[in-house]
Amino acid sequence: MSSIAPSSLQAAGLALPATPARSATPWAGWAALAFTLLIWASFFISLRAGARAALAPAELALVRFLPAGLVFLPVVILRWRRFASLPALQWMSIVAGAGLPYFLIAGAGMRHAPVADGATLIPGTIPLFVALIAAFTQGRAALSRWPALLTVVTGVATLLAFHHGEGQLAQGYGLFLLGSLMWANYTLSLRHSGLSPIEAAALISVVSLALLLPWLVMHPPLGLMALPARAWVLHGSIQGLGVGLLSTLSYAFAIQRLGAQRAATVGALTPVLASCLAWPMFGEVPDGATLAGMGLILAGVLWSQRPQR
Repeated sequence: MSSIAPSSLQAAGLALPATPARSATPWAGWAALAFTLLIWASFFISLRAGARAALAPAELALVRFLPAGLVFLPVVILRWRRFASLPALQWMSIVAGAGLPYFLIAGAGMRHAPVADGATLIPGTIPLFVALIAAFTQGRAALSRWPALLTVVTGVATLLAFHHGEGQLAQGYGLFLLGSLMWANYTLSLRHSGLSPIEAAALISVVSLALLLPWLVMHPPLGLMALPARAWVLHGSIQGLGVGLLSTLSYAFAIQRLGAQRAATVGALTPVLASCLAWPMFGEVPDGATLAGMGLILAGVLWSQRPQR
């Protein structure tokens, strides 16, 4: 899900860090980006599979944060002074927006709505929320890409207008939009913190795992232990290994080889790939309203990537 950070900042009219020179042979960058895109799409597949199996979001969160929390624990120990120097509100925004609270909200939303809707609403509306938060804190200049943002709003309105009478979908949409708002706040907080990708991943994973420990004492993960081996492989490879460890590194590598703008633009294809995966796995075929809303939101995100003259 880290795909949206660069595009969100651009959509809000905020400057991106200088991009290293691109490699003369960018095939490795494209391979890393394709791998990252597959992980991001699979993230929503895993959430939906857990919901369909009546697996509590907190149990799935254990799969997500336990391996990463243990691997990144030495980073937190070695750099604790760096983390201690962050304002409390800043590091809490980072953890809440991309850690356990966000995961639980996204997982709860996926219990009420199909993959296509969640994979569209969460990543697709992050640029909108980033721009609104930046406008509130920094002024109207953050809304300089308002036509692209208006296109995103139109896409969200399309989804809500045609599905508002379906109670479970409406509840899922509300949770998805809340998760998007949390991730937008995380995006801005991370930018201002100056943390490296490894430091951010370490902070998010270790603190989220620490928050899970009291829950584990009171609620043993019986549903998780009852899963068949195939489900363990699915969730472990996607959440624990892919999202928790590999996607951060592969996306950073893709940015280094291809540039932030190109990498972020391709990242907007996440909902399309997630929907394609959900069709054969869950039999979820997007209806016309979903396709129209998805198209508008994707168009707005891609429009926001265009350089300003």
